[in-house]
Amino acid sequence: MTYVVTETCIKCKYTDCVEVCPVDCFYEGPEFLVIHPDECIDCGLCVPECPIEAIYPDDELPNDQIEFVEINAKLADVYENITEAKEPLPDADNFKDVENKKQFLNIDIGNKEKAPINEINSNTILLYDNGDIVINNTKFKINELSNMDNIIFENTLLDNLDKEKVVCLNVEGKAYHEWAMKIMEFLQKNNFIDVQIKTLK
Repeated sequence: MTYVVTETCIKCKYTDCVEVCPVDCFYEGPEFLVIHPDECIDCGLCVPECPIEAIYPDDELPNDQIEFVEINAKLADVYENITEAKEPLPDADNFKDVENKKQFLNIDIGNKEKAPINEINSNTILLYDNGDIVINNTKFKINELSNMDNIIFENTLLDNLDKEKVVCLNVEGKAYHEWAMKIMEFLQKNNFIDVQIKTLK
């Protein structure tokens, strides 16, 4: 058995649950938290901590939330591990009682497919273990981007990507995870229609 974060968490992201998890099995995306099923030890400490009752054992899920077993497993491999509580999303109180919030969650971010390095198309971001970021054949160094203003980096993405087409974010296994998260959050915020993550062979 594992515990599962359900749709109620979307657009809220209260993190009281994170503080009590003894194995740090929560992972954070732009709109949502998930539990990694292979790391959860079924202790249940997180359940009473969630102020909006978004966490269930996988064998007690409401019928309309069963798909979140797969969603948690998929996104836990993409999202960043979170080990300390932080403030909820700014509109959390407005969204906590809203139903049918799955529409706000980009499930495609969890589609991790293998992408051969020699078969990369346009509208593509490559994130390499050595710190290189390649955006449509234009290369940057992460340590150089770290010293740049966020606006400059975001403008670089906007100038090089077509938001009306699928964006492929291709990541090597040991690449800088915080940059993958930064890019994903920016693309979602700017209404890119579809973002797919692939792992580079």
